[in-house]
Amino acid sequence: MLFYVFLLTIHRKNLKYIIGIDCGASSSEAVIIPHFNIKQGKTYSAGSFETAREKFQPVNFNMLGFEETSNRLIEIIKRISAKAGLKNVVSAAAGISGARFENDRRKIAAFMRKKTGIKKIKVLPDTEIALASAFKVNEINCGILIAGTGSILYYKDSSGKLSRIGGWGRLIGDEGSGYWIAKTAFSQITKNYDARGKKTLLTKLFKDNFSLSESSTIQKLYHDGFDIASAAKIVFRAAEMGDKVSRNIIKTAASELAEHFLPLKSGSRRKKFTIALTGSLFSEEKLLETELRKIIKSKYTNIRLVHPSMPPVWGAVRIAKDGLV
Repeated sequence: MLFYVFLLTIHRKNLKYIIGIDCGASSSEAVIIPHFNIKQGKTYSAGSFETAREKFQPVNFNMLGFEETSNRLIEIIKRISAKAGLKNVVSAAAGISGARFENDRRKIAAFMRKKTGIKKIKVLPDTEIALASAFKVNEINCGILIAGTGSILYYKDSSGKLSRIGGWGRLIGDEGSGYWIAKTAFSQITKNYDARGKKTLLTKLFKDNFSLSESSTIQKLYHDGFDIASAAKIVFRAAEMGDKVSRNIIKTAASELAEHFLPLKSGSRRKKFTIALTGSLFSEEKLLETELRKIIKSKYTNIRLVHPSMPPVWGAVRIAKDGLV
C-alpha cells in the first residue's frame, strides 16, 4: 500500500494534462484529463484521476470574430487548468462553431499557442470533434447530424472524403435547428396576434415564460437582445401538451433535417451510411428524433441512425490525445 502511495505521489508530481473543448453558439464545455510520459516515450491516461469537466460561455466564430473567439478560448483554457497549472498542459484541441475555413482556425491556434505557452493546440470545426466522438478515425460511410442552435450534416464517404451539408448559419440556413424552430414559432405567434393564423398555446406559454406579448415582442426581439434559440424548448413543451401548431413545427423541422441526407441518396454515394445524432435537440428532446426516424424509415432506407458513444467534448479530448502520440 505504501509503495502504491509512493508511485501515486510521483505520478502527481510529474503529471501532465490535455484539454478538450466543445464550443457552440449557446454554450461551451471543456474537459481536462491527466497524462504522464515515461522514458520509453509512451503516453498513458490516468483515467478519471483529477479529471474536470465544466461549462463556459458560448463561442461562435461567425458571431464573435477572430479576437473575441481567441480570447474566449484562452479564458476557457486558463480556467479549466487553474488547479492543474497552465504550465502542465501539453496539448489542447477545441472544436468551435462557425469556423468553416482552415486559415481562420490556424490563425486562432497560433494566437492561442503564443498566449498560453501550450505547444500543441488544434482548432477544428465543431463537426470534426463531434465525428471523433462517434466514430473511429478509420471508419467510412459514417457521419454526424448536429441539431442544436444550428444544424449541419458532416460525413465521410467510402473513399474517406469528408463533406458537409448545411451549416450556413441562422440568417440563411440552419433549417430544423433550435433557432429555426423558435423563429418559426414567433412567426406563428405574430400571425395569431394579427388574427391571420391558427390559435396556438405558444402565445400563452411565450407570455408566461418570457413576458412576451403583442406590445412587447418587437422591443424584446429587435432591441433587447432576446435569445431566440432559447425559446425552442417551449415549442417542444407545447407540442407535448397537444398544441397542433407546435407539433407541426417540429414535424417540419424533422423534414428539414432529413433533407440534409438528399446527397447521400443519389448517384455513386447511395451506399449505406451510419449517422450519429448529436446536439441539444437530440440529447435533450425526444420528439424531434421520433419524427426524424419516421421520415428516414420511409424515404432514406440507406441511412441508419445511432447515438454517439460519448459527448463531442470527448472527441476533442481524443484528438488532443492523438496529438501526443
